[in-house]
Amino acid sequence: MPRVSQQYKDERRREIVAAASGCFLEHGFGGASMHRIIAATGLSAGALYNHFPSKHELVVASARAALDRVLAVDEDAAPAVDEDAARAAAGEAAGRSAEATGGRPAPEVPGADPAGWVAELLERLAADPAATRLLLITWGEAVSEPALAAVAGEHLAQVRARVEERYGRWAAEELGLGPDRSREWVAMFAQAILSVLQGYVVQSCLLPGFDHDAYLDYARTLAAQ
Repeated sequence: MPRVSQQYKDERRREIVAAASGCFLEHGFGGASMHRIIAATGLSAGALYNHFPSKHELVVASARAALDRVLAVDEDAAPAVDEDAARAAAGEAAGRSAEATGGRPAPEVPGADPAGWVAELLERLAADPAATRLLLITWGEAVSEPALAAVAGEHLAQVRARVEERYGRWAAEELGLGPDRSREWVAMFAQAILSVLQGYVVQSCLLPGFDHDAYLDYARTLAAQ
């Protein structure tokens, strides 16, 4: 029998997780039986259990996949850069700045405006309502399920770290803050972004008449302060 490649196994696992996620969205983690999930995948029970020996492992994998999509949204929200063009432009800018500053090197260009970045993040979440709903289901189950709590906590910490990494230097260069004040500002800003993201997930899923545009205005105002 020919050996199955790791790429094939990974792709099959992604297909199973996608099918299971659809079941979890429709029935919840508790209501989605393995019988439903097996039927949704179109696989035999043996084939599915070969990849995920238990429903618990499948629940955790589906939750992790949804949370990973938040991190992917952050990566997608960063503008694409042509590295060769960027290096050339940076060299030209450095040359012009060196002339203007008597040969002293210019500081690097800071990151994107926080308010615009937050709005882009929320717009991309709005375009993926299935992931948004699965996030809410995951957070709800995480209250009583330690494995899900660990996964959710890990990813929230990663989101916070991404914000701190993206805007630590921005706070110093754009706001003119010293090292200590920059750290304080970016820590508070990261907490605010987590609140905005969690609030968006909860309100967009549960609040009757949720106003997406009004929430974006609120998020922009908060990020600009």
